[in-house]
Amino acid sequence: MLKYEIKRKRTNRKNYQKLSQDLGFKDIKDLTRMAVEEDNVEALMSMAQSNVHAVTAELQKTDYSHFFSKKFRDNQASFIPQLYFMIRSHAPISFKLMLQRLTRSIVLRSSLNISGRGSKGKSRHRIHYYPGIPEFDLEQTLFNYIQNGKRILRYGDIVGYERRQRKRDVVLMLDTSGSMFGKLLLNAAMTTSVLSYAMAKDFTSIVLFNSEAFILKSLRDERELPKLIDQILESEAVGFTNISGALRKGLRELEQKRGNRRKIGILITDGEFNRGKHPAIIARQYPRLHVINMPPEHKREAQTRGKKVCQEIATAGHGYFIPVKEFSEIPRALMNLLAKI
Repeated sequence: MLKYEIKRKRTNRKNYQKLSQDLGFKDIKDLTRMAVEEDNVEALMSMAQSNVHAVTAELQKTDYSHFFSKKFRDNQASFIPQLYFMIRSHAPISFKLMLQRLTRSIVLRSSLNISGRGSKGKSRHRIHYYPGIPEFDLEQTLFNYIQNGKRILRYGDIVGYERRQRKRDVVLMLDTSGSMFGKLLLNAAMTTSVLSYAMAKDFTSIVLFNSEAFILKSLRDERELPKLIDQILESEAVGFTNISGALRKGLRELEQKRGNRRKIGILITDGEFNRGKHPAIIARQYPRLHVINMPPEHKREAQTRGKKVCQEIATAGHGYFIPVKEFSEIPRALMNLLAKI
């Protein structure tokens, strides 16, 4: 029955999983090969959920490397990150590293598409005219001309714009407390990448937190982005949620005396803290703290409580509160936030 459905490609992942859940190790291995030959990714991932060890035993063969490479080239590789998180704890190192490299490349490619050329990080300042001035404030120039009695347009009436680089210190704090198939770690990798591309000329720090918080990248750190992504992909999304601990770490980063730059905190969490004090207490100490409220993975009732906590944090930090309904919306929500600040 399952062979027939794999060839038809007309059922969904839930049905594939139901049909494969009672099959033995060898049957799953054989059907994994068939799913690849039929280019049926839904069936492949369903069997991985039923028996990830059997699927790993088949896919680790070098014969399948071309299958994954082709999917990446054709922009059909969205299943690879999930598969990587499913197999990374027990797969042979060569197979794990291949999927990790592909996952990293998917993250970098996707985040570059989202960030585009990135946040220019420049503010416009009005200046007096000089030969070759690139931008004009036509409204102010016209106003000056009218005030001058409309007799003659003088150099002193002409107002232009000059773009000046705005250096900012930004700390991004990412919730990684528990995740099915690495959903939160993938989000952390994507948002880190988007932030790095969009704020390449600013100073950024990355804080990951669950039961405890740790600084993945400090404001002084100039590590290359691929290495940061690999560190996130290799970390664990487990434990409780200590938002206040993350805010304390982030605040210490921003309190470093390094020039007269704008200091901004960005927190991404579902708001369901179960360790530490109420995070709004610490949020009051931030110059500016913005919150992206991601949906909880479980418990619909948790969404109401977590959303309320995130609103309280944003209010205490004098920042924006941005709720999202799906994890996939977070990188673009971050990009939109960066354009505002």
